[in-house]
Amino acid sequence: MKTIEISEELWERLKMCVVDPFDDTPELVINRLVDIVDKAKSVCSSWDEGEESVVVEAEEVSAEQGQQRSWNKQAEATL
Repeated sequence: MKTIEISEELWERLKMCVVDPFDDTPELVINRLVDIVDKAKSVCSSWDEGEESVVVEAEEVSAEQGQQRSWNKQAEATL
């Protein structure tokens, strides 16, 4: 296992990506973000599907992030 150091600013940004404050570890959050990047790369590299599919995928990712932010606000209010 590798150890990394991150700035306080990045740590705060990672906390905004927490979906479940009881189960999400920093590794799970980073893994989720890498999955999103991988998905975005595969969409951008598949030109056969056309531009419309890229827009749909971007909207899905945006909706996912909105749900995560909403959950974070609820969790912060509870804690």
